[in-house]
Amino acid sequence: MRRMALWQKLYYSAMVLTMLLVVLGELIWLPDPLRFGASIYWIDVIDELLYVLALIPLLWMTGALLHLFSDTQIWLRIRTLAVFVSGLTSAIIVMTIPKKLEYSAGALILTWLLVFVDLFVHERKRRKLPIRSLSIFAVMVIFMLVMFLPTKYLVTYPGLTLNMNRYAQATEGSVHSDISGVLVFERPAFPIDWVYAKLFAKYTFEVENLGMTLGEYNQEVRLMKEDANAAGSAIAFQKTGKGKGITSSGVRITAILKDSPASGRIQLSDVIQEVNGQAVTTVQELTERMKLVKPGDQVSLIVLRGGQKVALQAATRPNPDDPSRAAFGIQVANELQYDIPMLVKYHDYLLHEGGPSHGAMLAFTLIDQLTPCGVTYGNHVAGTGTMEPDGSVGPVGGLEQKAYTVSRTNADVFFVPAANEAEARKGAAHLQIVPVNTLDDMLNWLKAHPKAVGQLSCP
Repeated sequence: MRRMALWQKLYYSAMVLTMLLVVLGELIWLPDPLRFGASIYWIDVIDELLYVLALIPLLWMTGALLHLFSDTQIWLRIRTLAVFVSGLTSAIIVMTIPKKLEYSAGALILTWLLVFVDLFVHERKRRKLPIRSLSIFAVMVIFMLVMFLPTKYLVTYPGLTLNMNRYAQATEGSVHSDISGVLVFERPAFPIDWVYAKLFAKYTFEVENLGMTLGEYNQEVRLMKEDANAAGSAIAFQKTGKGKGITSSGVRITAILKDSPASGRIQLSDVIQEVNGQAVTTVQELTERMKLVKPGDQVSLIVLRGGQKVALQAATRPNPDDPSRAAFGIQVANELQYDIPMLVKYHDYLLHEGGPSHGAMLAFTLIDQLTPCGVTYGNHVAGTGTMEPDGSVGPVGGLEQKAYTVSRTNADVFFVPAANEAEARKGAAHLQIVPVNTLDDMLNWLKAHPKAVGQLSCP
């Protein structure tokens, strides 16, 4: 068999590197307990390791240059130049916007296809059936299908801890303690995940039921993350006497049902502020006002629309859940306002795409930063939970995997929403898990269980 030229070896080396990085990417959670100094977690290192992806197009570019100068044929030069330009584009995307993998993935796939065209045509000159290039192409396709073909299932598996003091920093706050948030992976299951489930702990599968496209789901969890940042910050400033917390100024219409009798009068994103002359600031108040309305009655509303108050009449119908009560046929949410009197800087982690489950620990972290000497009393604290407007800690998903992830670190205590306690204990029976309903529950437990006695005398 004829020996491979150096440019071919570089092409194939890049493919092997691609497969290796894909496998390592799927198992990126395994080194999570590693710490680099006092504050650098494994998730921080991952953001820097992304630049390793640039090696793939660089190898292809080098191979293309070598091939370009190995022959003077015009079509060969066009092919290899296409590989070089596509590889250069891929490398630039990876280096300049490393946290947008959807961009770099598209460029890498295009380069990969051009590389195979170059290999295929070159081998076709020597034999009628280019077995080597076709075989390697088939192997790569099968590998990618096994690694990335989505199924009807969702998989949840262990994730990563993150240093909350690196994630969020109040401009007038100081870092006092080691506080960890925790993320788990939840995504459409790929065929390889059933192999991983046999090798590693805490992989669970369920039938996918997102109720929306994956793109819509990703957008929703990103918005949840922003809301959690705002809620956690506002509550933290309120708890430390620096703000009003979270208030509601009305009820926003988030959806209008097809059979709504008020359709055409009310509009999506209208904020209801008055019902029949009575003020409405929350969904609960709207519910109370609607108890005085009979099904079919016209209701006088004052809504905020485009910054202007609009008076209108809206018809009602029987509530499907209780025909004796009136309903507009809409979905609503509180129009929340977050009082954040101080700038909070956030670190954008690649693997923290979205979701609300860090809200409670964000609030706790900012309280610690804004309190002289902090509030952990020497404990390494980890936790999870949403941050509700009233300061309560709401339930979240993936507690079994989250508890397992935290149990692999040196955390002294893991605060979980009281509603999730049983699930958390399934994930880590020997971890000190403390169920909480509010931020005050966390603060009181830590004060009662100090590891650094000197902190008790701090102001």
